[in-house]
Order: sequence, then structure tokens, then C-alpha cells
Amino acid sequence: MINHKEKYDQYLNKIEARLLQVASVDKPSSLYEPFRYLVGGGGKRIRPVLAMISCGAVGGNPWQALDIAAAVEILHNFTLAHDDIMDDSPMRRGRPTLHKKWDSATAILTGDVMVGYVYKLLPYANEHERSKNLFSAFTDALIEVCEGQAYDMEFNKRKDVSIEEYMLMIGKKTAYMLETSAAVGGLAGNGNDEEIECLRKYGYSLGLAFQLQDDLLDLISDNKVLGKNIGEDIREGKKTLMILKAKEKAISTEDIELLNKFYVGNGLSAEYVPAMCEMLERLGVFAEVRAEVDRLFAEAKSSLNKLQDNDFTAMLRWLPDSLNKREY
Repeated sequence: MINHKEKYDQYLNKIEARLLQVASVDKPSSLYEPFRYLVGGGGKRIRPVLAMISCGAVGGNPWQALDIAAAVEILHNFTLAHDDIMDDSPMRRGRPTLHKKWDSATAILTGDVMVGYVYKLLPYANEHERSKNLFSAFTDALIEVCEGQAYDMEFNKRKDVSIEEYMLMIGKKTAYMLETSAAVGGLAGNGNDEEIECLRKYGYSLGLAFQLQDDLLDLISDNKVLGKNIGEDIREGKKTLMILKAKEKAISTEDIELLNKFYVGNGLSAEYVPAMCEMLERLGVFAEVRAEVDRLFAEAKSSLNKLQDNDFTAMLRWLPDSLNKREY
């Protein structure tokens, strides 16, 4: 039996090396230095590792999916570069964001060239029999993520966002990318349609759980552990599932006034973050969201029942439990 953590780290290290290799072009330095900075910023690399594990889960060789996995991570980082500009986020993974370290024009252009490298890394028809499916999967993911970001930006201006709309948004912006990561891994390993569908369901549930967990950690983690300031979503006016649930549950005048202040001001200053956290804890919102995260992680694991039993499907079952313990 393989050691799941050791195998995960082994894949992660190879992915890190491949990303830096892809971005090792010298000139123009104004383009490739920011590219190297962004992909060299570390992270959990869940998406590319998931692609490699999924390849093995359908009987393929995970190492032959390395470039596809790198393409997944570059596409993800492209979205981060552009999202950070739109949100004017100052920090990412404990470091200045691309547009803060350089400027917005540089960050936009860097994101653009990254999309080019995504498709450059994918195999053509003479290299892989599922090439057409792989190209289609990446194109669909790009469209879905952009639609999700559009919803996110729309919601920043609206006062009437529903829980259903929020779940649709994170489904497109976050969950679909993990769904794609699992699916392209399965395609790389020549999985059949039933196996690919199982992997898609797994990745989607995993992605929803991951995003809701991120929303929680934004309020309950530690600044140094998280790599950014606690309560950033509150300050930016993000209508997360926790805010939407609190709006449904709030009864007292004080709670209603605090939420109204959040909605009217499209966010609150840092001094209000402790009061928001106290209210969310007291109303049972934190507990409800934790329970939903647990349910979605369990749902992800149950999606694997029709896959062949091997070390890699065992690793896919291990991954949700590992993520459920994370602190950043």
C-alpha cells in the first residue's frame, strides 16, 4: 500500500519543477519574470495532483499526465492573476499579488500568456487519442470560470443574492475547475465514459466543499497560517454562504443592524470583523457550514464507488479527509 502523503508530495514536487521549467523563458523578462513569480508561489496544488491521481485511478500512468496537470495549474493561476486585479487583492499566499508587485497591465498580460501555455502543453491528436476531449474540457473550464467570476462581480453590487445563486457561482468559479482536473486526468488515462463521469462528480463535490471551507477559514484561521488578513471577505462585501445564512437567521435588532450595515456599505471595516464572527458563531452559522463541508466531502468519496479498486482510488478517498483537516 502506498503512503498517500508521500505520493502526493512526490507529484507536487514534480509539478513545481515542471511549472518553473515552462516559465523559464528569458525574454521578454517583463512577461516571464511575473509568470515565474506567480507559478513559483507555492500552494497546495490540489488541481494538478488530482489530475495525476485520477489518471492512475482509471489505470493510466500518472507521470504521462504531468503536462496536462501542469496545464491545469497554469489555467488556475491565470484566473488568480485576473481575479486579484478585479478584487484589488493585495496579498496571495503570503506575498504581494501580481498587480501590486508590478502593475495591472503586467498582470493582465501575464494571465493572457498563461492561457497560451495551457494549450501549448496539451497533447495533439497524433500524441493522444483523447486529444479532442482534452482540448474541449479545458475550453469549457475556461468559459465556466469566467462565468463564475462574472457572477461574483455582479453579486458584489447586489443586495438580494440567494443561497442558490451563491452555490451556482462557486460551482462555476471553483468546483468546475476541480471537476475538470479530475476529468482530464481520467481522459489522460483513457478512462471510459462511466469512469470520467464518476471523476467529474467527485471533483465537483470536492470543489464545493473546498470553497465553503475557504470561506470558513477566512474568518476562523490565523493571519500567518492563512497568508492573508482574516476577514477579507467581510471587508470586501462578499455575500458568502455564511452571510446569506445569517441574513435568514438574524432576529435581534443588533444582528439585523450589523448585517444591514454590511449590505449598505458593501462590506465592513476591519473593526467590525470580530462582531461579525461572534454573530456567525452564536447563530450556529459556522456549525452549519462545517456540516455542509463534511457532507460534500463524504459525497465526493461516495462518487468513486464505480471506479476500479486500486492505490489511486484509495488516494482519492484519502484526499477529502486530508483537506478537511487543513488550516489554510
